[in-house]
Amino acid sequence: GYGRVLLALLAFYLMPCCPWPAVCCYLLSTLLDDLDGHAARALNQSTKFGAMLDMLTDRCATMCLLVNLALLYPAYTFLFQLSMTLDVASHWMHLHSSTVKGSSSHKSIDLSGNPILRIYYTSKPVLFVMCAGNELFFCLLYVLHHMEEPAGKTWLYWLQGVCGLICLLKAAISLLHLVTASQNMAALDASERAAGA
Repeated sequence: GYGRVLLALLAFYLMPCCPWPAVCCYLLSTLLDDLDGHAARALNQSTKFGAMLDMLTDRCATMCLLVNLALLYPAYTFLFQLSMTLDVASHWMHLHSSTVKGSSSHKSIDLSGNPILRIYYTSKPVLFVMCAGNELFFCLLYVLHHMEEPAGKTWLYWLQGVCGLICLLKAAISLLHLVTASQNMAALDASERAAGA
């Protein structure tokens, strides 16, 4: 987890001047996200602090990359801002509602709840593809800005298109997160008021 933080900080530092080392550090930090969770569970070292550090590292890393993209693609700044806002707000509301409901992790969900969120959190391949595709889309935007016209590398644009669709789907899931978590919080408020009346 701490290695991820250091790699992300190094990537942010390198982004303005050294695109290839920056994107390598960023992607390595992202890849370690999957590995550190597996290692913590295998070694019975999972902690609430580790889960929080993991989620904060994800949110902050994506935010910093999007800030850089807003500088590189100023015409799309509003979309990058919207993406950051939705990502942070949905995860914060989901984490808060999970905590208030007594869940041990933001990834622990009520399996009788929303079927899309159930698949998102219980299927490791789905979660991996969604997160990896989202991050890869933003990384490709960054890398393609710094490349000369990639002759013979049209596959990069195809990959970016596929990852762009995944990015849009992940944004829709984040919106669903936000709505569902808000409804959960409202239901908890209503039940507390009813109990107090």
